[in-house]
Amino acid sequence: MGQAAFDTQATRAAIAVGIDVGGTFTDAIVIDVANGACLDAFKVPSSPGDPSEAVMVAVARIAERHRLDGVVVCHGTTIGTNTLIERKGAKTALVTTKGFRDVLALRRQARPALYTFDQQMSEPLVAADWRLEAEERCAPDGSVIAPLADPAALAEQLAAGKVAAVAVSFLHAYALPVHEQAMAEALRQRLPGVFVTLSSDVAPEIREFERTSTAVVNAYIGPAVRSYIERLNDGLAAAGAAGLKIVKSSGGLTGPENAAHYPVHLVESGPAAGLIASARFGRAIGKPDVIAFDMGGTTAKVGVVVGGEPRLVNEFYADALVDGRPVGGYPILSSLIDIVEVGAGGGSLAWIDAAGVLKVGPQSAGARPGPACYGLGGTRPTVTDAHAVIGTLRPESLSRASVDLDPELARVAIETHIAEPMGWDVARAAHAILDIAVANMAEMVRLATLRRGLDPRDFILVPSGGAGPLHAIAIAREVGMRSIVVPSLPGMFSALGAALAPVRHDVSQSLLALLHDIAPATLAAAFDRLGEKVDALMAHEADADRTVTVTRLADLRFRGQLSELKIPLGLVGDPLPSAEAIEAAFRAAYREEYGFDLPRAVPELVNVRLVALAEHARPDYGVFEAAAHAEGSGQAMETGTLLGADGTRRTMPFLQADALAPGESFEGEAVVGVQGATIWISGSAHTTVAADGSLHIDLNPEGRQPGTPAEGGRP
Repeated sequence: MGQAAFDTQATRAAIAVGIDVGGTFTDAIVIDVANGACLDAFKVPSSPGDPSEAVMVAVARIAERHRLDGVVVCHGTTIGTNTLIERKGAKTALVTTKGFRDVLALRRQARPALYTFDQQMSEPLVAADWRLEAEERCAPDGSVIAPLADPAALAEQLAAGKVAAVAVSFLHAYALPVHEQAMAEALRQRLPGVFVTLSSDVAPEIREFERTSTAVVNAYIGPAVRSYIERLNDGLAAAGAAGLKIVKSSGGLTGPENAAHYPVHLVESGPAAGLIASARFGRAIGKPDVIAFDMGGTTAKVGVVVGGEPRLVNEFYADALVDGRPVGGYPILSSLIDIVEVGAGGGSLAWIDAAGVLKVGPQSAGARPGPACYGLGGTRPTVTDAHAVIGTLRPESLSRASVDLDPELARVAIETHIAEPMGWDVARAAHAILDIAVANMAEMVRLATLRRGLDPRDFILVPSGGAGPLHAIAIAREVGMRSIVVPSLPGMFSALGAALAPVRHDVSQSLLALLHDIAPATLAAAFDRLGEKVDALMAHEADADRTVTVTRLADLRFRGQLSELKIPLGLVGDPLPSAEAIEAAFRAAYREEYGFDLPRAVPELVNVRLVALAEHARPDYGVFEAAAHAEGSGQAMETGTLLGADGTRRTMPFLQADALAPGESFEGEAVVGVQGATIWISGSAHTTVAADGSLHIDLNPEGRQPGTPAEGGRP
């Protein structure tokens, strides 16, 4: 994916724009829709106080070079996540069935750390005084036991409390939502402008705690997310753009209205965008089994792509780690790309704990003040500072982000806060910081693979983010992987994923019954009701150029079990499979997942689901096909030095990837500059440049020794 030269006047090519907000930088990419060429890619410093400011700075820069009329800006955002983890959400109330006001506090019996005596748990987002009870009761089959009594009185009580958001979660509302809907009507009449969330709307599924938690999180972050989206949408309209799409946790896009109504679906927006790009990239290069490793300024994320599709889950716990300790978090019933995340980014702070042990993260220097070497006021050492000291991070790699790299400031920070207290020299301290960061991230890869029954050696590693390629080789060696493929724009992969993502909506409904007791008409009617909800969601998307497909799925388990498997039931419009066919598919999936069957167990249906996807005619615009690429040149290589852990310096080739010719290869160690990132190739390796500009790195190649030139390649 090459980068075209810019005209002095704004280009008239039809373009796609992706913008991703990170903890340190906001990334932007512009793609020519006709041929997939990258027309522009850059970083600007993020604006933590109001992330939309950095987005609009990026949009203004794009508008100087490209026409924005008719362009929908696709955006990966951290606004929902930040609002939750920083506890900056709205004053929120919960209205629930009498006798169930403490569901949020009671949680589940399981604890994150079973044998920890000082276990801390996430505090409920709604204070006890504002968890109100309603006189009402429904049965699991949807029959009314007691009607809703006097919702107006509850609305009056909440008006007196000046709450900004209300979550309504009644017992068994997934089966009969009319009581919640009546409560919502009373709230909207008495509290106009208050953000109201119904559990029967946002998560109409069984499990009272999880459904209530999802509704509460949606309400808690709702006003902040809605304000952000409205502000950004207005700014884009003023800049001449046609509209805005937001990346959801599922890796799909949605319009401003749907995003503002369901902010809980945006909690993992940014990481999901990167996984979408990695999945598309793996399919394009014929390697559909991918471990996607994304490391930015604040966090590192790992996701697994199998057969070209990211692994998805239907439930996750948000903000489950605080200062590196498991605290339970907040369960959310929402479709999510399965991601493992740790607080290990380029801006992660290195520090010494009370026992004199060196730690890295989870605290981060963020965008302000940032790493010490950025010269923006930061004085504490970070992972980025360690790279600046040893020489793997060079000033030119950050020049386009308007950051002046000062290795001397990094050296002072590491010497003052790590080396001197530990009795080490700066070289040893810098390498120790990197070793700990790599160990933390390697464990993250194991969590995403080995502990889920997958062998990482069966996958390629695709690193992305500004810091991902710097650590990819060391992580791959740590977990036993051999193949790493670095795309040509790894530093902008989340922004690219936002531009490539399809519009997606996932809707669900609990339908708890033994599989063979459900009449075909009942099952068909349940899918029809979900289809009406999909139609309503898609009506707000206005994407005439996309083709929509809707897939049916069902969650099944054996009676008496608690975990379900998701079974595809074909496209909407196709005949529904028989109960016998559904059971056969479920048993086959069960054997594949667990390695055995339970022939006497009875299958039970729990939830029905629809997944609506609206793809472009060309889903990846051809961005991963062979693109314009500079011819190789001897000027692409220079010799530099790296500082070793023992304090000695050794020479190292320093290359520029965009000046290497397709098919060119080289052996051994090197530092390679790529757009928005740097690759540190350490130890024995064989690297080949593909036609699309990506670098394919084979670790420990057989029959070659480090430093041996490949035939036709560089030394």
